[in-house]
Amino acid sequence: MSIGISWNIILSRIASRKAKPANSFLLVPEDLRSILDPLDIKDLHGFGNSTKQKAVEKLGTSSLEELVKKPKGALCDALGKGTGEMLYNALRGVDERKLESDKPRKSVSCDVNVRDPHILVLREIPSHV
Repeated sequence: MSIGISWNIILSRIASRKAKPANSFLLVPEDLRSILDPLDIKDLHGFGNSTKQKAVEKLGTSSLEELVKKPKGALCDALGKGTGEMLYNALRGVDERKLESDKPRKSVSCDVNVRDPHILVLREIPSHV
């Protein structure tokens, strides 16, 4: 299990990726620029290939280090008001969304690695079992 800890959702997701595999990572305000600057826009949750393409076409970059230097108006003009404002805030470590813990779980997974060569792996389970 990997655990990412920070002061909001978007940064906690980044911290969680930094914690992988099976570790923990605490993202504190003093480390914000050193963690975000090397990243690309598509490394932020909610910003995918389409947003990256628009950023490159209209702003000349998808690097967070370069995008943080752009004024809010330029981000909004290039990416749309909602996306531009969300990116502007995310680049500064601001995410006002509330964590919703009452959502129903969509999936549960478990991985088991077997390293013992003496364990027999069944290819088919007989129908009478």
